[in-house]
Amino acid sequence: MDFKRIEWIFFFAFLGLNLFLFSMYREAKLDQNITSRTNETIPLYKRLASENIKYEGDFSARKRDGYYLSGVPTDFEQALKSERERLKQPDLLSKQTTIDEHVLTHTINDVIMMTDRGQVEEVLSKILNQPHLVLFGDEYQYIAEDTNLMNDNPEIVAGQYYEEIPINDPASRLTLRLEKEADHWSVDQYIQTHISELQPLRESMPTYSEREAINTLYINNQIPPNSKILWRKLAYKMTLIVRGQAIFVPTWFIQIETNNNEVKTEMVNAFTNRIITNSVIATVEDQK
Repeated sequence: MDFKRIEWIFFFAFLGLNLFLFSMYREAKLDQNITSRTNETIPLYKRLASENIKYEGDFSARKRDGYYLSGVPTDFEQALKSERERLKQPDLLSKQTTIDEHVLTHTINDVIMMTDRGQVEEVLSKILNQPHLVLFGDEYQYIAEDTNLMNDNPEIVAGQYYEEIPINDPASRLTLRLEKEADHWSVDQYIQTHISELQPLRESMPTYSEREAINTLYINNQIPPNSKILWRKLAYKMTLIVRGQAIFVPTWFIQIETNNNEVKTEMVNAFTNRIITNSVIATVEDQK
């Protein structure tokens, strides 16, 4: 057997494969550059219009300042004990209240009704401003995008906020559950989560703009043709847990309705302009 000949055959085979892969790589880079240049020269609104993608208003080019925030999930047992002592009300939320780790659930006995959708913020404010009814009420604000009165389980949603930017995350939320009657809604109970000791980890940084976040979703094919952008909002989202500390980052939330009437919410990290819709919250614990 001519081993020398076999060696040369393998050499040319691998050389050909490498040349093929290199050409594919160059082609991909060329396509990427062409796409990038195209995106730079054709305005975003024209590209969206060409694919019948609808939206309301204009996309803001404002780059707001935000932070990497840290905080800890609230110990409701301890928080409730402290509030009872502060208010001198030993029976505060002692009835029809359950605490499961970092989630507090309270059934409301008082009759609180709403006869019109326009009363949502009024009803929410009424509840948040009663210290005997809800803890940390002044730390929450209304989140219209997550509030829904149309489905079978109507609810009003509020979240904490930091320097006027809301926190849109299950770890920091107060949800009022409603019962739908013939001509009104009544508040049945609320479910609450809360983050304590919210503080920035470093100096503020400029975020990518709303327009840049929309562009990122578009060029990554996350806004399909003939769809509609329902709303977009900048809010904090938890991305990491380090030794019990929750880390939040400014995130663009963009809700899209496809031509199949499916609704999805895409998320773009406002510091890196990368899509994080399907990212998993990483957890870092102490090494033993």
